[in-house]
Amino acid sequence: MICYIVGCLLFHFNTHKKEPENEKTKHEYCCQNTARNLLDHFIPIPDNFNVNPNCLYGLSKDEFIGGLRTLTEIIQSMYSDMIQNPAEYGLPLVEDIVYEKYNPKAAASGSSPSRLITTLYSIVHCGDFANNEITVNKKLFTEKLKTHKAANVPMILKKLCDNGFIISGFNGKSFDKNSDTFTFSYADGGDVVPALYGYMLNAAIYKVAILSLNYFLAIPQTEWSADLHTSIFAKYLSGSENDFYVKFNRHIVAQGLHVGNGDDYNIHTYRVEYFINPKDKSRFIACYSEFGQLRVSMRLRNIDRYANYLETLPERVKQVFRKESTCRYCQEPCGQRYAWTFEGVTYTVCGYMYLFDIISYEPEDAEIYKQIIMHEVDAVNNKGKK
Repeated sequence: MICYIVGCLLFHFNTHKKEPENEKTKHEYCCQNTARNLLDHFIPIPDNFNVNPNCLYGLSKDEFIGGLRTLTEIIQSMYSDMIQNPAEYGLPLVEDIVYEKYNPKAAASGSSPSRLITTLYSIVHCGDFANNEITVNKKLFTEKLKTHKAANVPMILKKLCDNGFIISGFNGKSFDKNSDTFTFSYADGGDVVPALYGYMLNAAIYKVAILSLNYFLAIPQTEWSADLHTSIFAKYLSGSENDFYVKFNRHIVAQGLHVGNGDDYNIHTYRVEYFINPKDKSRFIACYSEFGQLRVSMRLRNIDRYANYLETLPERVKQVFRKESTCRYCQEPCGQRYAWTFEGVTYTVCGYMYLFDIISYEPEDAEIYKQIIMHEVDAVNNKGKK
């Protein structure tokens, strides 16, 4: 599932023009840039947060947090190494350029860094934990990796060993054929493996935040505080941008929207999604971009239901809905194509990932966007009704 998600991201990445490059280095291969973006997506682990008791496995809350922090440092180091030495991880070396159409080889290269977390996830879900080590069923482990389409796993395992993990019966290339199991432990003992086991066992694989070990996946989502995301954004934002986001988040929470985790690692370091219901394509998305700025986007799919209201808004807001992208018309019929009519003009875009980006983040404008949110929520909840 992780490979599928990141592959979809690369589809978007390869078929849309990129934002201007800033001072960050753009690497040669798709896999290197994905690893860089995953690395950028790590967020600081606080000294104290409400850990899911199911994650503890004999650890105290403080021990779990310490073990997760050490594990995070190891994974960060490995992503950094991937950027420098992608071939040593068996990652496909496909040149990263702006593709005019979907390129499956580029997508495969871009999704390949996820093998690291997929491998760890499979170790946990195919093993039993005891005495600070995981005993893994090799057959189940192999089958699980096939399900996730993870390739060159022995190279990933070798790199894990290089970073302090111990895998019994593994010679750096293959397993001992005379054993049905292997054990997975950490050379320094401590809290790393129990923290890994608890985290991976309770964090869903389809949550892309797992790729950067985001700590909030160790908190039951039903217990996420109302200010969880505002506190994370506050680490990055200041001034009017932070004030706007605090108000925007408050308005969205008041509408009862579900809170999800970001999927797009191509241009974002931290992202949160708010969706009306899991089956609807409408979304409200906030992120801290690699350019050090707040970016709030709206994936609106019912504009025609309230276009008259939008036409009454200030010019700085109306500009958001005049922005058009070129539809690729990559297939007929295309279920992703989206059109709306605004001020008498019909706009057609490629709706695969098309978003309306808010242009101005003046705190007083948050009230305007509250009304837009309410109109979109009402339109989604009343689909099929006149």
